[in-house]
Amino acid sequence: MSSGRIGVFDSGVGGLSIAGRLMTEAPHLAIHYYGDTAHVPYGERPAAEVTHLVETIVEHLVESGASAVVMACNTSNALALERVRSWCPVPVVGIIDPAAEAAVLRTRNGRIGLIANPLTARSGAYEKSCRTALGRLNFGINVLPVGCPKLVPLIESGQVATREARETLWEYLAPLQMEQIDTLILGCTHFPFLRPLIQELLGPDVEIIDPASYVLQELVRLGVTSTPALPHLVEVSGDSEEFGRVGSRLLSRNLNGVRHTHLKRFARLAV
Repeated sequence: MSSGRIGVFDSGVGGLSIAGRLMTEAPHLAIHYYGDTAHVPYGERPAAEVTHLVETIVEHLVESGASAVVMACNTSNALALERVRSWCPVPVVGIIDPAAEAAVLRTRNGRIGLIANPLTARSGAYEKSCRTALGRLNFGINVLPVGCPKLVPLIESGQVATREARETLWEYLAPLQMEQIDTLILGCTHFPFLRPLIQELLGPDVEIIDPASYVLQELVRLGVTSTPALPHLVEVSGDSEEFGRVGSRLLSRNLNGVRHTHLKRFARLAV
């Protein structure tokens, strides 16, 4: 299966944690990244609006020739993964189920923390996936979700190693530490950029699950490839210069030629 680029999208810079990993670990893949920065964060928007935004972006990626689409956004996965798969003509890779399986395998005491956008945290998607991970009912697994509305704006502005980031993170992590979690799922693709600080605050005994770790192996399993000669393409719905500046700093690599691309709302995709 080979055509064009691998489509990857998120509401902002967060999905670069996945796109950047693909660029590094699979340099033969050409990536088409779309950051919907005009609407970030998704976690505080109505579910119907998020679903419509997601379908519009996927339609754009497919029309641009994507051979597969990676939903590098936990909120999108929680609300729209199966709906998009029902009509999308190319494989759609989700990130919730692989992360849930990894968490269930690695927890020792059954107490799994989840930090996510408020909408994802309220959705119950990770709780459901952990209960049924690995094709079985997992009794004794307790998922403890925490909505973290202050983190995405910090990361979007490039503040990943500041005093404010540390204090804000501890506000969300302290209750989970009190609950004696031994495993933490990063339920937002922005959050891996805070991983060193999260590990420092929780200590070495807490296993951190980053869904980005499982995207490449899923693409390989599906047999997805791309046209090697194509350059990476990065588009955003908001400020392209700001995205390029922040994204380059987060990835420690230059994101050149970021385009501003405003997408129309496709009429056939009903809210």
